[in-house]
Amino acid sequence: MPWRMCANSSKRGGETMPWNPQHHSDLNRLIVQQFMLHEVQHHDLSAGQAADATTLIPVAHDLIDIYKCLHQGEFGVGHTIDNAEGFKARLYQEIMGGRTPAAVREPAVEAVSVDGRQLRVNLRALRGFFVNDVAGAVDDLARVCMESARITRGDNARFFETLDRFKMLNQAGEIAVAGYAFAFPGEMVDHFFFEVRQLMRRIRQVPVFSHSQRYKRLNRPSYRVVERSVLETSPLGSLLEGRP
Repeated sequence: MPWRMCANSSKRGGETMPWNPQHHSDLNRLIVQQFMLHEVQHHDLSAGQAADATTLIPVAHDLIDIYKCLHQGEFGVGHTIDNAEGFKARLYQEIMGGRTPAAVREPAVEAVSVDGRQLRVNLRALRGFFVNDVAGAVDDLARVCMESARITRGDNARFFETLDRFKMLNQAGEIAVAGYAFAFPGEMVDHFFFEVRQLMRRIRQVPVFSHSQRYKRLNRPSYRVVERSVLETSPLGSLLEGRP
């Protein structure tokens, strides 16, 4: 697994977070949203499915993609910008090199944190909305990303508590869409999270992973993570209302 260290994380002395039913429910909705946007279209949920096939293994996500979503929700965007000029150049290359979609079929923004403060701006939707001034929209998004990166947030203990709650949701079959539960095999989840904790002990930082190759292939061009408070006061603030 390719990884980087997360620079903007903090520790809480290993204390256990208290059980919060609302957070559990909000986390479930967050993961369900991810699967509704990026997973269900890769499954046949019609009558062609076997009658007892009510639990499906994700095919458009690896566990590392769920980890990345939850990591972005906790720690924000700062770890992705190590060089401002390089970041902006990669953004231009990714969005300007893609084709303009005939129609915008996905939301311009999607939440990656249970409190809704951390958002992904989907580049395909951005290009579709601003077809007459894509370059200007990219400039605005780059500025939003830079300003978002200045906001330090994140808590190690809370993040690992969130991972544990995801594990519970997965094991209980609670991540459900259209009557189907989406779940990774339990032993796969246990092994992945064990490796994450072992890596963290070695590097003394919460690791940051890249998306899986399948996620990258199915979601190109991808997205950029921003703070809601920064986006809503920017020239791109109308994206929160689903319009340019």
